[in-house]
Amino acid sequence: MKRTLSIVLALCMLLSCAIFFSGCTAAENSKDWPVTVGGATIDKEPQNIVVLNDCFADIISYIGYDIKMVGRSDECDQEFLHVVPSVGKAATPDINAITTPETDLVIADGTLSADAKASIEEGGAKVVTLEVPTTEDALKQLYVDLGTALGGKETGSAKGEDGYTELLDMLSTMNTATSNIVCTVAYLYLDGSGQLCTFVKDTLEYKFFNYNGNTNIFANQTEPVVNPDELHIGSPNYIFYDSEEVLALLKSDERYANIHALQHNGTLLIPRKAFNRYGTSAEQAIFDILSFIEKDSKGTPDEATPDAAAAPAAQPAATEAPAASVPQADAADTAQDEEVISYSVQDSAE
Repeated sequence: MKRTLSIVLALCMLLSCAIFFSGCTAAENSKDWPVTVGGATIDKEPQNIVVLNDCFADIISYIGYDIKMVGRSDECDQEFLHVVPSVGKAATPDINAITTPETDLVIADGTLSADAKASIEEGGAKVVTLEVPTTEDALKQLYVDLGTALGGKETGSAKGEDGYTELLDMLSTMNTATSNIVCTVAYLYLDGSGQLCTFVKDTLEYKFFNYNGNTNIFANQTEPVVNPDELHIGSPNYIFYDSEEVLALLKSDERYANIHALQHNGTLLIPRKAFNRYGTSAEQAIFDILSFIEKDSKGTPDEATPDAAAAPAAQPAATEAPAASVPQADAADTAQDEEVISYSVQDSAE
């Protein structure tokens, strides 16, 4: 009889514990769900997502939710996402590839057509539509919105905000790394008409590029198109460029023949889109820039650090960023011959 009573009491205790802990789980989940983000109400944590914007995909990777990705648009061509199947173009994706029983959330930008969005929702997946940020406040909000959509209004929101803070802290650390090297730098790309352009002041790509910590000769640029005379006079130690067409143009123009970077192999291809992705790619781009400068300066210190007295007198104003920051890390592979970033370091949020 005592043995039977003991068994009954033990079963009651187990049942009470199960009810208690299930109640805790339910209460915990109720703190996160449902959430409304980007025009969609999400009732529970999504497990399988399709991302149709490369900037969003980059941030999702940075805050640690890329493991949920089961599909991506062609535009999400980051090397670390190549294992994720493509579902076509962001504006007109392959609906059949998206609307599988496993896909429960699609994250898109405003280019997704109304018909495609309707078809995806008819297939059972929710569609979150977000805007690509143009300001720092909007970027922070995007981090929070993506975290919220994927992890809930408390857990995910905090993860998104922490990821944004970690990104800026990491970039700031690179920016202010101790170095005795003072360099001038420039970033160049071609517009649709083939004109040389650079990043415009107060844009996000400008701000992210300037985290390299060196002196941007186009620090006060308010229009994208570059003045050839300013590039010639500024004669940067290092030029970072978007495509091989940029370098070919520079080398074919006699006006640029005496530019320091061209004379001393101080050029490196880093696709412009890296600075428009605001997450893993942007962080890696800055690391690659600093590693390239660090590797070059150790090999040829006199060329990398020209005597100040020999520098042109009419150089443009320096960027607001602290001068010359080179992290003490192993140099990244700088032999980049295509518009794909090689990710040798991952300092993403957990």
